[in-house]
Amino acid sequence: MPVPVPRASSVLRLEGRDALDLLHRVSTRFLSDLAPGECRAAPFCDFRGRLLHRAVVAATRDGALWLLRDDAPGNELAAFVERSVFREDVRIADLGARWSAFTQEDDAPAAGAVEERDGVPVRARVSPHWTIGLVPAGTALPSEDEAARIRAGRPRHGHEIHPDFTPFEVGLAHEVHLAKGCYTGQEALMRLVTYRSVRRRLVRLGGDGAAPVAPCDVRADGAVAGRLTSATEDAAGGWIGLAVLRHEAASPGAHLEIEGAGAVREPAPFDLTQPLGLA
Repeated sequence: MPVPVPRASSVLRLEGRDALDLLHRVSTRFLSDLAPGECRAAPFCDFRGRLLHRAVVAATRDGALWLLRDDAPGNELAAFVERSVFREDVRIADLGARWSAFTQEDDAPAAGAVEERDGVPVRARVSPHWTIGLVPAGTALPSEDEAARIRAGRPRHGHEIHPDFTPFEVGLAHEVHLAKGCYTGQEALMRLVTYRSVRRRLVRLGGDGAAPVAPCDVRADGAVAGRLTSATEDAAGGWIGLAVLRHEAASPGAHLEIEGAGAVREPAPFDLTQPLGLA
C-alpha cells in the first residue's frame, strides 16, 4: 500500500490596499488583474530564479487575499512575504490554527474560480484537475494520494518546489510572466529563456520492487543525470516517482539507474509549458 503523506498546510490571509500589488511584485505570476472570486497558483523565487514557495492566491469578495497550500506550514511563506512589506498597507494573518488546506477531487467551481462561505475560500479550483479546499482545523482528512500527485506531475514543497530548481524545470513555466515588470528572480528567469539555458525537465519514473528513498541521484551511463525528487509505492505494483533530469536523459530509450532500486523504467516526460509575456 502507498505510504500516507503527513499533512501540513498554509492558510494566510492578507488585507490592505497594497496587498495585491505586493503579491504581484514578489511572485512570478501576473496577479494585478485578479478579481474577487478568482484564484491562481503562484510560484515565489529567490533572486536566482530558484523556487522557494508556491501557493494558490485566492481573492474573496471582502477584498482579502488568501495564500493557500496543502504541502507545507505557513510560517516560512508568511515570513517571505513580510520581508517585502515596508510602508505598504498590508496586514498578514496566519490562520493555520483555524483552517486546514487539502487537495480535493471535484468538478466545481469552474477552473480559476473560488467558492466562498462567510468570507472564507472553502474551495479554490486552480485547474481542471486541482482544487484546494479549506476545512476547520482538526477535521479528519483522508490520507493524501501521493501516487496520484506523482502521476499528475504536481510539484510538492520540499520535493520539486525546492531552491535547487527553477519553475521551468518542474513544469511550471506557464506560471511565469516575463513582461509584467520587475519581481524577485525575473532577470535570472529571463536570461534562462533568452539564452536557452533550461537544461532539465520533469519526468515520471518507475520500477519494480520497493520505492527508493528520495531525494537521490539518477544516473545515465554511469554519470549523474538528475535527481529523483519523489517516490512512493504504486498500487499497480512496484513504485512510481518524479525526477528532474537533463533533457538528453529524459529522451526515449534512455537507460537510467538509481542505486539500490533495480531496473528503472523508461522516463515519461511531462509536456513542456511556455512562460507568458514573450514577444
